[in-house]
Amino acid sequence: MTRFFVFLILLPLGSLHADDPILIGHRGLLRHAPENTLPAFASCLELGMGFELDIRTTKDGKLVVLHDATLERTTDGPARPLTEFTWDQLREFDAGSWFDPRFAGLRVPSLEETFALIRERKRRPTLIALNIKGITRDGERELVRLLAKFALFEESFAFDQSAQCSQRLKKLDSRIRIGRNVRREALDSTLAEDAIDVFLLTFVPNEAEVSLLRKHRRTILFNYAGTGEHRREEKNWLRVREVGIDGMLTDYPLDCAQLWQRVRASADSTKVKP
Repeated sequence: MTRFFVFLILLPLGSLHADDPILIGHRGLLRHAPENTLPAFASCLELGMGFELDIRTTKDGKLVVLHDATLERTTDGPARPLTEFTWDQLREFDAGSWFDPRFAGLRVPSLEETFALIRERKRRPTLIALNIKGITRDGERELVRLLAKFALFEESFAFDQSAQCSQRLKKLDSRIRIGRNVRREALDSTLAEDAIDVFLLTFVPNEAEVSLLRKHRRTILFNYAGTGEHRREEKNWLRVREVGIDGMLTDYPLDCAQLWQRVRASADSTKVKP
């Protein structure tokens, strides 16, 4: 198996509190390792975080983890669609050097390799966001098979696929959880559909909205993925923790975890000792 560069020095293990929302690294720990690669995912698992990944299908039907439809941004491959390459051909391309020479030799991982990594490396219960970018009907069946093989139905959900794809996945196995990005104005109508298990809120919810989703037994996430200062406002990180959501998708999980750790330490220091 490919060697891993796991950045455990970046955050002390144990500083992620079980009562906090789970942090879900967007494409893994993408600011510290090449996105959508096994080291980026391994780092999240070692630190007790979840992660988001992107699923596409090769020419010969292999489910792989790659964000873009073409290869040139995150590999040394050509500016051509992934669907023109077989799994064996894809494995010839370097998926790490573009980020840093230390990662030379990394390959685009298959979904099965990624699920095997989760089983091997997770330190505590996790949450895996499966962003379905491009998947065939056979790929849908393979996704369900892999979720069953690695017992990941409870610790994952699929999102960004079409409503028709979601329906087919549920028909293949009712245990698969379906997620969707939900705006505040669509909250009630989405609940009324009764088709979504995981609400990826695109807004910071208030207590009443969290209570409503809890009443309907939905998983509540805040989708704060992306870069820029508007995606790392500490007031939002603190607010979603206060209202008690289940998790947050972010490009800055380490920064957020360290903020929550400081806030908790400050609160503990002000408690009156008996």
